[in-house]
Amino acid sequence: MFVARDVTESKVMEEELKGMAQRDSLTRLYNHSYLKQRLGAELEKARNNNSSLSFMLLDFDNFKYYNDTFGHPAGDELLKVFGRMLEAKLRQNDIIGRYGGDEFGIILTDTDEEKALEIGERIRKATLELAFPNKEYMPVKALTISVGIASFPKDGSDAAELIRTADEALYNAKRNRKNKVKLYFSAFKGLEKELGSESSILATVRTLISIINAKDRYTYGHSEKVMEYSEMIAGKMGIKGQDLLDLKLAALLHDIGKIDIDPEVLNKKDPLTREEWELMKEHPERGARLLMECKILKQAGVITLYHHERYDGKGYPHGLAGEDIPLGSRIIAVADSFDAMTTKRSYKKAKDMNEAILELKKGAGEQFDPKIVEIFIQILDFYADFN
Repeated sequence: MFVARDVTESKVMEEELKGMAQRDSLTRLYNHSYLKQRLGAELEKARNNNSSLSFMLLDFDNFKYYNDTFGHPAGDELLKVFGRMLEAKLRQNDIIGRYGGDEFGIILTDTDEEKALEIGERIRKATLELAFPNKEYMPVKALTISVGIASFPKDGSDAAELIRTADEALYNAKRNRKNKVKLYFSAFKGLEKELGSESSILATVRTLISIINAKDRYTYGHSEKVMEYSEMIAGKMGIKGQDLLDLKLAALLHDIGKIDIDPEVLNKKDPLTREEWELMKEHPERGARLLMECKILKQAGVITLYHHERYDGKGYPHGLAGEDIPLGSRIIAVADSFDAMTTKRSYKKAKDMNEAILELKKGAGEQFDPKIVEIFIQILDFYADFN
């Protein structure tokens, strides 16, 4: 009898230790290691059952400020409060973990991206109402989170890929105004459908994109947004077929000429020196030369060459004006400027949409083609109703 009891106690202790190894010591949610392991297992189930699955990454937009202001013990308490809120707001079969620092991961089984977006919005709104320590002393009385979502099988076929794409979505949520829920979007995957996964041009574009992403993650995210905005404008203008494809390729690769520029210059907080500015102004020509080496990308190279020309003729590299500037270049100029204005960088704050629209209006007829500005503002007004 005593032997049996000893064995039972040993098994209970073993199970308790196993449970402790799976849990984050602070929040008591699942830990990073177990979350990744469980994601792999749940993906296998989804694959076998031909069902959907989504993975969500989220973190606080202003946690560093809170930690610096009130101290790490208060920050730890905030994470615990937030973890308890997640458990209360999510479904019983959702798998919640602390991914690291102020970042959390959630496995949403049998959940497509539309439902995951709805869940993400519910968490984001609940965070705004969260009662947390020291709330009364915060200059802004609400904490905000950004959320990135990737879904199986659309955005990844294994755990590593799904985590990577959710992280990309989270980055895109944070790169503009934060306090956003974003589904993973890949401009490259859209091109893959048009070009075919085995095409030589796709292999070339894939290589160029990987170079951009490795050099500067901001530039890659920016290029995707420029392509997205340019495609919207092109749709309103009735641009189709090869012209549309050339525009999309140029928009995605318009900053490829920056790959040889030192990141310290690209991200410099202080004003550029005259020499640095002259170097920066070379990137349209550098990029065009690189693209024109590939026959299929020749027209995309032409569009890239002129995307910093101005409608009034005061741009570079050749001072073209008005409709002498290729239409694709004029479209990218508007899309490029808008995304740059609405994105926070280390050296500048992001403008909100209304401020950026005002700047586009001011530049119409001088920096920008006024017809394209008008079309783009109509598009932004339409989509603003859904944000």
